[in-house]
Amino acid sequence: MSAGRRRPWPRRGAATPADAASPRRQRRHPLRRYLLGCLVISACTTATISVAAIGVVTTIASDFALGGRPLDSAYLTPAKAGAAQTILVIGDDHIGPTTTYSTGAEQTVNGYHYLHADTFMLVRMDPSQDQTSIISIPRDLLVSFSYHGHHYTDKFNSTYSIGGPDLVKKVALATLPGIAINHVIDFNFASFLGLVDAIGCVYVDVDQRYLNDSDPTYQFINIQPGYQRLCGNKALSYVRYRHTDSDFVRVARQQDFIRQAKEQLGAWGFVSKYDQLAKAFGRAVWTDIRSSTSVAQLLELAFFSLSRPVRQVPFQVENTAFPISTSAGTELTVTSTPAKIHASVDDLLYVHPKTAIPALAATTTPGHGGRHRSRRRATTTTARSNDLFALSPGARTQAVAVGVNVPFPVYLPTLQTGPAVANDFHAYTIGDEQHHLHYGYRIDWQVNGVGGYYGIEGMNWTNPPLFANPSATEAIDGRTYMFIDDGKHIHDIGWRQRGVLYWVSNTLQEDLTNIQMVDIANSAHALH
Repeated sequence: MSAGRRRPWPRRGAATPADAASPRRQRRHPLRRYLLGCLVISACTTATISVAAIGVVTTIASDFALGGRPLDSAYLTPAKAGAAQTILVIGDDHIGPTTTYSTGAEQTVNGYHYLHADTFMLVRMDPSQDQTSIISIPRDLLVSFSYHGHHYTDKFNSTYSIGGPDLVKKVALATLPGIAINHVIDFNFASFLGLVDAIGCVYVDVDQRYLNDSDPTYQFINIQPGYQRLCGNKALSYVRYRHTDSDFVRVARQQDFIRQAKEQLGAWGFVSKYDQLAKAFGRAVWTDIRSSTSVAQLLELAFFSLSRPVRQVPFQVENTAFPISTSAGTELTVTSTPAKIHASVDDLLYVHPKTAIPALAATTTPGHGGRHRSRRRATTTTARSNDLFALSPGARTQAVAVGVNVPFPVYLPTLQTGPAVANDFHAYTIGDEQHHLHYGYRIDWQVNGVGGYYGIEGMNWTNPPLFANPSATEAIDGRTYMFIDDGKHIHDIGWRQRGVLYWVSNTLQEDLTNIQMVDIANSAHALH
């Protein structure tokens, strides 16, 4: 249509002189209608969420009353409305009151049946901050405590076997001075499986091959590397795996699982699935949270936190293999110091870092959309100063072989970290949430002997939950990257290229620096 014939808005009748003389006034009406529409949509959305939230509170409160055991509020600090809350989350091996378990004897404490617990997390949700922070107390941390007139020097997880959640709270507060615990939630196998099922299983980027099909003292597991949907016992085996790595790696894996489940659920998923989540959560966990007021306060924080990244706070330790003598013989424990524990507590409560995309070897030039970052290819000198070296020749040959099994180009970085060894070259298929089949591949490198695997991945499912809410986007060397971080460390860097999503993933413990992550991603090119 020519410029002379174009009309800004459809007209129902002939224009009046006033209309013709006031084109700006004409243009304001659609803008007002648009803004009014936005307000109506926003109001409806808010109303929907409010009604759903009321239903959630009522349902969870009633399910708590009918389901999981009430826990004592001893050692807990009442939470104020709208304030930050710290929640102690315990993961135990208990399934039911008559359950036996091959790796531990069931105990009866105050009429309750306990096994040992292997997860102790402090989850910090602060509405004034841009992230949810999680620190895990090492299960093997050496602690001293008294219970019913007896003194113990043992691993932290013994507190659960000896005195249940109340003793865990007491020793946690003594071990981490400065922490106030507002609530406690005790998850068991059944509650975990119920929540995973309520979410609709969880899409997880698995960093390596997990296999145990021969050692009966550990749970069976057989999971290939790559992005995939984990359900039921497979998800449980994944988060509890410790056969070939340490408790610290398992803690990082559990926190990563939480992060990816949160991304998949999202705020709307939370609203749409609240009934299933309420039943799974309320009827299976043991907690002090009973009243509608407590549930409402917690839900308000949880809903707010769904749009914020999950930050892994490391528990600073001194020695990871300190021997102690027990009735079963010599056992290795984890030790810390008052100064390191104090630093860990401060990190959880007061440190709120923001991830900065590295500026090394980058120049900033003006672009059409404002400031546009353009990164130069890393030189050999720059790469080595970042502990990056040329990719080993054998990796390319194996990557070409993987490419036969996917219908798109395989991207491979030309740089790798100094100590890394190419480990797995795996092609896979995956179904999305609408049951469409997609192809993918993952190549990973091992950077240390205990759970340290980073990798590059490609998949023709371009909008998976993993990249549903990137924390930042940045154009570097003509490629637009999406960044997933925890507020301090970059965990994933992705980009879309001709209908394919590619990304570089950090290790579970985020061993690679932000600079290394950017340079490895920027060095990736299609194999020909």
